[in-house]
Amino acid sequence: MLTYATYAKSFKTVGINQNGLPTDADGNPIQAAGQIKPEKVDHFEIGIKAQFWDRQATLNLSAFRTEIRDYQATVNNGQFGVLRGYLANADKVRSQGFEADFSIRPSERFNAYVNGAYTDATYRKFVDAPCPPELAGGTAAGSNPPSAPGTPGGFSPANCDISGQRLPGVSKWSFSFGAEANAPVSLLGQDGEAYLGYDGSYRSNFSSNASPSAYTWVKGYSISNFRVGFRADDGFDISAWVRNAFDAKYFEQLFVGPGSTGLIAGLPGDPRTWGGTVKVAF
Repeated sequence: MLTYATYAKSFKTVGINQNGLPTDADGNPIQAAGQIKPEKVDHFEIGIKAQFWDRQATLNLSAFRTEIRDYQATVNNGQFGVLRGYLANADKVRSQGFEADFSIRPSERFNAYVNGAYTDATYRKFVDAPCPPELAGGTAAGSNPPSAPGTPGGFSPANCDISGQRLPGVSKWSFSFGAEANAPVSLLGQDGEAYLGYDGSYRSNFSSNASPSAYTWVKGYSISNFRVGFRADDGFDISAWVRNAFDAKYFEQLFVGPGSTGLIAGLPGDPRTWGGTVKVAF
């Protein structure tokens, strides 16, 4: 058994937005948004790595916490005249959680594994973020207070406080798992083993927009992959496989269209795919 503790510090340098800046109430570019502050990261981790059952089983556990100041995020602003996404600084971001990996190989004929992670990744302080599409427009100026979300013809805030909301692209729960079994055989005069394997994964829902929106949450999904083949002792390997075997329908990402005129574009995941592979190692 090995226990460990880690601290790491890293950073990104300053950045520059050359166009596509947000505008103020008079329609002038906000020049302060042209320069991006450096991003600073502090990472803490503790964990255990263990082997047991005569080293046929491995278990790794870890807990982590990452604190980021002036997090550099690509955002889309809903104001007219903004043609693309631009970089902005979120004051404070925190990601924390735990991971577990377990694998077992009771014999040369079978092995299996399962990995899991819980991640709580949120903006701790981002008070002037661009608003999501349902609050976009920035028409609440002067004596016009922001209307309730979704109010037809209502006034929209110039920016939104998204402190406490989740970071984009991060699922709270994610798992991967699989197994492979084999048996000794001979094929075309070659000694080797026939094998059958499975690999699966699951992730819970996640936001795919920098400012979480009701229209850019991607539902959780699970993928299953199978493979069957022959592996010769001399390094020859031939196999057939199917990915996304149960033809799960899912999006990898949902995008807010530039200028935020109401367009939401989706990147669909790969459908069921069949194929074969031939490999030679020497």
